[in-house]
Amino acid sequence: MAYKGLREFLNVLEKNGQLLRISEPVLPEPDIASAACAGTKLGDQSPALLFENIKGYTTAKIAMNVHASWPNHALAIGMAKDTPLKEQFFEFVKRYQTYPGKIERRADAPWKEVVVDKDINLYDLMPLLRLNQGDGGFYIDKSTVVSRDLNDWDNIDTQNCGMYRLEVKGRNRIGIQPIPEHDIAIHLARAEEQGKDLPVAICLGNDPLMSIVSGMPILYDQSEYKMAGALQGEPYRITATELTGLDAPWGSEFVLEGKIKSRVREAEGPFGEFTGHYSGARNMPVIEIDRVSHRKNPIFEHLYIGMPWTEIDYLLGINTGAPLYVQLKENFPEIVSVGNCLRECSLHAWVGGDHFDQTTFWRIRQGSRSARLLNSARNGLRQGGDCRR
Repeated sequence: MAYKGLREFLNVLEKNGQLLRISEPVLPEPDIASAACAGTKLGDQSPALLFENIKGYTTAKIAMNVHASWPNHALAIGMAKDTPLKEQFFEFVKRYQTYPGKIERRADAPWKEVVVDKDINLYDLMPLLRLNQGDGGFYIDKSTVVSRDLNDWDNIDTQNCGMYRLEVKGRNRIGIQPIPEHDIAIHLARAEEQGKDLPVAICLGNDPLMSIVSGMPILYDQSEYKMAGALQGEPYRITATELTGLDAPWGSEFVLEGKIKSRVREAEGPFGEFTGHYSGARNMPVIEIDRVSHRKNPIFEHLYIGMPWTEIDYLLGINTGAPLYVQLKENFPEIVSVGNCLRECSLHAWVGGDHFDQTTFWRIRQGSRSARLLNSARNGLRQGGDCRR
């Protein structure tokens, strides 16, 4: 099933008993993050949360834990909510191998309903909140950040759609953490070599598949939009942004356009990480926002991060394990399953297979060191039992 946007998916979750609407008044801090944290402790069947009455706001709504269970993940990829994890994994693998899918360009999009291009104040436009008490500021951590290579601008396959942590630092100023191996960091480096700013579009409140694809380890010249088309089995809708010309998901709730300032670095952090500790403050690039477009009465989607399990484990489990499984399977047919262990900083994976012995496992481990997608398990592999259950 191809969802048109976040709202349609929330309706599907509700029809399947996987959405809890919270109409009682709540404080942005600490109520919302605390509820999201508590929700993930209910087990792997827990519902998404939609807060509809936030103190200090009139129409704001915040969605949390949208992908925070295996039933929600199954519904996100168009399967029945009671689909076993094993079936979800191998269905995902099958669809992944149909890449490239198709895209459908549309001239207009719901996120163009309201446009702000003067006196931008992100604190007024979005219901921002700290996820953890020690965070250095208000973070946006479940968006799709779109960028292109200035040296290859017209190539949609090298246009990147990635999920990066963003700290709101001022009325129209955002800090971003691009890890060097990330595609956006490559785009930024090439722009800074020319002394130019890098145009970006920050898309929030996306359809559930876009969130899955944005955190997926695919190749530099593979399009996330074409991957989304492959995974949903029909063309993925995109719309060009007005200011930067970058492509945004058609169904987004917010689209923020701006540029990463060339060779500008400012302190960013600390931030409560998925390992359960705070990362420190570091000098990171800065984005200046020049235009904000959004739907009427937009829904702000957030991602709580903290001690496991949280939404990120469900969001980034299958989509990181599947590419690794496909690549290793090409060279080592005896592999029958791969499980990526996000709880160890996305550094390890478990492999299971028929008739494994230490010699076979060592051969796979050595061969994996040159694997083109092994960044999601870059400390190597560990031998485990059959992960197919």
